[in-house]
Amino acid sequence: MGKSYLGIFRMEFKGELQYRAKAISGIATQLFWGLLQIYLYMAFLNTESVDGFSITQMASYIWLGQAFFAMRYILMGKNIGQSITNGNVCYKFVRPLNLYNQWYSETLGQKVASTLLRFPLILIIAALLPVGLGLSAPVSIPALLLCIVGILLGVCMSTTLSMFIVWLTFKTLSEKGSATIISTISGLLSGMVIPLPMMPQAVQNVINYLPFRFVSDLPFRIYIGNVGITDGLIFLAIGFAWLVLLTILGKLLIKSALKKTVIQGG
Repeated sequence: MGKSYLGIFRMEFKGELQYRAKAISGIATQLFWGLLQIYLYMAFLNTESVDGFSITQMASYIWLGQAFFAMRYILMGKNIGQSITNGNVCYKFVRPLNLYNQWYSETLGQKVASTLLRFPLILIIAALLPVGLGLSAPVSIPALLLCIVGILLGVCMSTTLSMFIVWLTFKTLSEKGSATIISTISGLLSGMVIPLPMMPQAVQNVINYLPFRFVSDLPFRIYIGNVGITDGLIFLAIGFAWLVLLTILGKLLIKSALKKTVIQGG
């Protein structure tokens, strides 16, 4: 059965790789917004750092966020929402596959492919920019390795959170509304809108233990040295615990929604 989900992942992965024009436009957009954000925050910062978060670190944090934007953005796989709202989801009921696992594999495949098409070029260009404006090297090899583990956790966490859009679409029959709610909450609490180190400490003390910051904030802060190796390992453990918990919860919610699904006219 596991081979079936791996096959779904590969199919969606290969399908997404064909959208090269989309990737090119995405790269241009990410580069533009990256520079815009850096200049914007530099204009508001009166000092060289905010609570130990320097301008150089901020620039690297933002570039990493732009490079891995496709991974960070919370959005379910293509056609999943449409199949729910128009009733075509009923055809999937006859297949001997777990729908949660199938949709998870589809969404994960699309996220990974879209990320791989964008991040190398963005990182290269960002690294060539002047110091303080571009991407800096990682503080250490262990930090880089831990960052990679965090990114893998992040793409899984992002996909897991995307499954809650699926559940909410079942409840509301509004694909766009459900995606907007989940993606907005995640964007605010994961550092996509405002880097978490620039938020008030009292707010950080809460957000640091919520699942959203594991989508992207944690690996990037490990990379720039804002979070140490020991603390990084502790937070990664918390992140993996959240991943297991949210996966179980998501499966239960979607299973319950599927039991109550009524297809009009059938």
